[in-house]
Amino acid sequence: MEWCYFVGHIKAESGNLYGYELSFFRLKFSDGDSWNPELYPVHFAISDLSKKRHYTSQTIKRNLGDLAGNKENRIFSGEYEFQILSKDQFFIKAKPKSGEIALELSLEGNGNILSHGKDGISIKSKRNPKIFSYYYSYPRLKTKGSLWIEGKKESILSGDSWMDHEWSEKASKNIPTLAKGQSGWDWISLMDDKGGDYVFFRFRESSKVSPEIFGTYRDVRGKVTYWSDVSEIQMEPMGIPWKSENTKIEYPLQWKIKYPGGEWIVSPIFNEQEFDGSDSTKTIYWEGAVKADDPIQKKSAKGYLELKGYQKSKDWWEF
Repeated sequence: MEWCYFVGHIKAESGNLYGYELSFFRLKFSDGDSWNPELYPVHFAISDLSKKRHYTSQTIKRNLGDLAGNKENRIFSGEYEFQILSKDQFFIKAKPKSGEIALELSLEGNGNILSHGKDGISIKSKRNPKIFSYYYSYPRLKTKGSLWIEGKKESILSGDSWMDHEWSEKASKNIPTLAKGQSGWDWISLMDDKGGDYVFFRFRESSKVSPEIFGTYRDVRGKVTYWSDVSEIQMEPMGIPWKSENTKIEYPLQWKIKYPGGEWIVSPIFNEQEFDGSDSTKTIYWEGAVKADDPIQKKSAKGYLELKGYQKSKDWWEF
C-alpha cells in the first residue's frame, strides 16, 4: 500500500483564500514482479476559506489499459495526475468530469525533504514496532497555477503546499493493522511563521488501548528533532466535538499540543471539511485547513489536520 498526497494553503489573484487536498493511493495485492491487479483511488477536495465552503471529488481505477498506473515520473488515475518534473519541481492536475472543481498547480521545493524516524522508518506504535511505514514529507512547496470552483477560474499567485509520501510492504505484516480494522489516527502538519515545520501523529491501534503520540520538528536552521515520550509530547482534543450533518460522525476539531518549550492551540478555519470516500476507498474522514497559535513561543502557523477512524469499521482496506 502506498499513498502520496498534497495539501496546501493558496491565494488567488482575486484575494480569495483556498485550501486543497489531492491524495493518490495505490493498493497492490502481491509483492511479485509479474502483473497483478492494482487499485488507484484518488481523493480531491477544495476548501473555499473565504466563503467557508467545501467541495470534494473522487475516483478509483485499476491498472487496466491506460486507466491508471505509475511510472518513474508519473502517477495517474482517471482525470488525476502527478508529474515529477525534477527532484524539486512537480505538477499536479485534477479535472474531474463533473467540472465543479478542478486545479492545475506547479510546485517548487527548496530541496529540504523531511524524513520521519530513523532512515525514514516511521514507527506508529511503541507497543508494536511492526506497525510502521516508510515516510517522508516535503514542506513549503511554493505553489502557483489555476483553480476552478463552480466552473469559475481563479489564478493562483502564491501559496505553500505540503507533500507526504508513505508506503508499507506486505512483508512487514503491518497492512492489516494500518489499513483494516479498528485502527485510526489524528495527523497534523504545521508550518509556522518563523520557518519551523511540524508533524504530529496520534495513533489509535484500537479502541481498547490508549493512543500513542509522535512528533517531528525541523527548525529554521534545518535541525530535526523527534518526540515520542509522554514527558515530551501530548496531543489532546479540546472543547465539544463537531457532528457532521451528512454522516452524523463526530470529530474533535480543536486540539492542544504540548511539546518541549511550547504549546499549539489548533482550530479549523471552518468545520465543514469532511471527506466521504464511500465511492472509492469506503472511508469517511475529516481533512481540512487549520490555523494554530503558540502563546508560549509567541508564534502562529497554518496547516492541515486529518482525523481518520471515527466512523464504524468497514470490511475494506481503510487508508
